[in-house]
Amino acid sequence: MKNHKMCTLNESEYDTFEVEEIAENANTSFPINTTETHNATPFCKKCGSQEVQVFSKNRNEYCKVCFLNILKHKFRATLGKSKSIHPNDSILVAHSGKANSTALLHLIMIDTNELISKKLRPSFKVLYIDDGMVKGRSIEERKSIRDALANEAKSLQLTTYILPLSKCTSDSISKEMQLVNDPSMSMTSDEDTMIQEMFDNLENDTARDELLQQLRRKLLTSAAGELNCNKIFIADISFDLAIKVLGDVSTGRGSQLPFNVAFSDTRHTNVTLLRPLRGFTQNDITNYLGCYNLHPIFSSDKYNFSFPISIRNVTRNFVRKLDSEFYGTVSTIYRTSEKLATRIEQCNNENNDTKEDNNICILCELTLDSCYLPKEQLSVVQAKLFSKLISTITDTSLSNTMNSLNICEQSDNEQIESLNALRQKKCQCQSDIHKSFLRQSTIEKYLCYGCRLIFLNSKQMDNILPNFIFDAVQKRLQVARLREEIRDFLL
Repeated sequence: MKNHKMCTLNESEYDTFEVEEIAENANTSFPINTTETHNATPFCKKCGSQEVQVFSKNRNEYCKVCFLNILKHKFRATLGKSKSIHPNDSILVAHSGKANSTALLHLIMIDTNELISKKLRPSFKVLYIDDGMVKGRSIEERKSIRDALANEAKSLQLTTYILPLSKCTSDSISKEMQLVNDPSMSMTSDEDTMIQEMFDNLENDTARDELLQQLRRKLLTSAAGELNCNKIFIADISFDLAIKVLGDVSTGRGSQLPFNVAFSDTRHTNVTLLRPLRGFTQNDITNYLGCYNLHPIFSSDKYNFSFPISIRNVTRNFVRKLDSEFYGTVSTIYRTSEKLATRIEQCNNENNDTKEDNNICILCELTLDSCYLPKEQLSVVQAKLFSKLISTITDTSLSNTMNSLNICEQSDNEQIESLNALRQKKCQCQSDIHKSFLRQSTIEKYLCYGCRLIFLNSKQMDNILPNFIFDAVQKRLQVARLREEIRDFLL
């Protein structure tokens, strides 16, 4: 064996950028029989002394110890490069039960236990959001998931909470969060039926999937505030981010890429969402779990994907198949998204120098992209609303119809006056012909394009929206009314 052919790299050679390339190239299948593909027993490309146990498509071959060291170093380098973590931080880890979350929790546990790590010393808490009531899971399945979470929390020695998704309709969740090992925990509540009806009234799986993502994020940030956590770890890997890129563009959220795929999501003022595994590949996670013999709670597609015909699930299958045939697909999408996000962020900064509450979506809490359109330009949502008005309203004048259409572009005071005027218009049967539609228009004024699509074709929009959306709209209208009343008294 000629040792000069081996590429020996010591620990110091892996800087922040090189380690990303190394881990990206480590798309592996663990373990693989080496006798069929090599005439001689290969040795680790890093240490050169141990036999290879992990192979990659780019011929980066490592032993188990070196492979794990590379992933650990990459995890620390990602956090160190961002300079976002401080010793006194309190971090909430979003646990989905999938392989990504299991690997993230194990990396955190190892890093906090090793004395060599001095940069990452914050406190960690884990939160699992139980969304089984909208994914069709039985009570027995949800109980078994809770038991598995309790066993995992005991082995990792991490404080783990569980919070039902149905609590998004509650005003306060401080009393709703419970430890996973609490024997008095109830798996059913009246809110479960309410949120099931909310999702059943949506038009398709794409709308249900989008609403689920937004409600989960809302609960995570609310729980972080209740637990006094200023950071949230989300276990998104490069494959997840590639799906988000294509999914966001397909669902009208292309302008939100800087927040949805970046390492740091700063849309909230009191808590920051971080993605420390964004440079990891699927094979990295699979091999990491294999090296430590870890078993995720959700190990089958039965639990992972409950909206089979949603746009994001179709995108997931497309990207997975394309990446299996053309290596580098995920990496290409993932790297391209960084360039798109940078460009979009620059445009947003140029067009949105002052961040006002009225320009923030009440659901996703990002900027309303419609505010960048010229007033004379008709948006897609407005075009659909106009078509809906023409096809359903026959006893009103065209001017009133146009007033309803332009309500999203009016000021708050003008909107209130328009609503009051149009609500007084009666048809022959003396019913309020605009009541349900105007209420929907009022809400849509404070929703971005992507969030409007969730409820666009819903027949009973008033019955499917969470309470916090109505509260947010009412609060903004009251603020606008008060601002208008005191406008003449201000200097």
